[in-house]
Amino acid sequence: MSEGKFIFMTGATSGLGKVSAIRAANNGDTLIILARNKIKGEALKTEFNNQHPNALGKIEIIEGNLNSLESVYSSCSTIKSKYPVIDMIVNNAGIMNFKFKQTVDKIEETLQVNLVSPLLICHLLFDNLKKAQNPKIIFTSSGLHQGEINFRNIEFKNSFSSFKVYRQSKLGVILICRLLAKPLKDHNVSIYSQHPGMVRTNLGRNAGWLSKMVFYIMGGSPEKGSQTLSFIMETSNLQLKSGEYYYNNKVTETTKESYDMEAAKKLLKIIGKFLEKYMNSESPIFK
Repeated sequence: MSEGKFIFMTGATSGLGKVSAIRAANNGDTLIILARNKIKGEALKTEFNNQHPNALGKIEIIEGNLNSLESVYSSCSTIKSKYPVIDMIVNNAGIMNFKFKQTVDKIEETLQVNLVSPLLICHLLFDNLKKAQNPKIIFTSSGLHQGEINFRNIEFKNSFSSFKVYRQSKLGVILICRLLAKPLKDHNVSIYSQHPGMVRTNLGRNAGWLSKMVFYIMGGSPEKGSQTLSFIMETSNLQLKSGEYYYNNKVTETTKESYDMEAAKKLLKIIGKFLEKYMNSESPIFK
């Protein structure tokens, strides 16, 4: 059981992230939650306080939106000054769009929310993270990571496919976690990706009624889906394998494409170009 840690987390106001966040705070940790919807963020705090009035941990809400790199930068600046040591970064937020949509940064939204903005967070908060005794980064990926990275049309501006865009972002997560394991080890930081299984969440909120029904019928409970995430959050890095993909609380083999480190390097370079404006500090994330 983890105690007294400072955990930065996205995607914690609903679904499996909410379950893991409340569990961690009840264990005594301080959860720093990035929430684009302040009302939902405050509702999470209220629910936690009502469920666990005597808990040693707490939930703090920082308003921010992964759809805006400027918002991410501003939120991280606030966090950096308020929390000098961060033990864990949990990039759990994710979306699956059913039509092409760009963010205010003119980046395809799925790519930015699922991969670009989370990596910017890791970069901006790295100095705080490396000060912790058992620092780790966790990304939520998916079993739907088949195929390859479409380097010729990485934003799918032509022939948009919700499935292809989503699975590419989750393949990207696995690739980047594998790639960063070695350079992060030099700073005593571990990194993991995890698959929660198919869960009844708001992932398909923009889908048609049929797709929403499929998500609901086939999806497991958020409580079940949160198990692997909570396992990694609570387990010492000494008992985990950095760079690996976890499912059902254990290292699980993924597609052959997810072990292609040349593709991972190429992808990280592209993401770095999206973030050039925010590279005014150094970290091993983009070295």
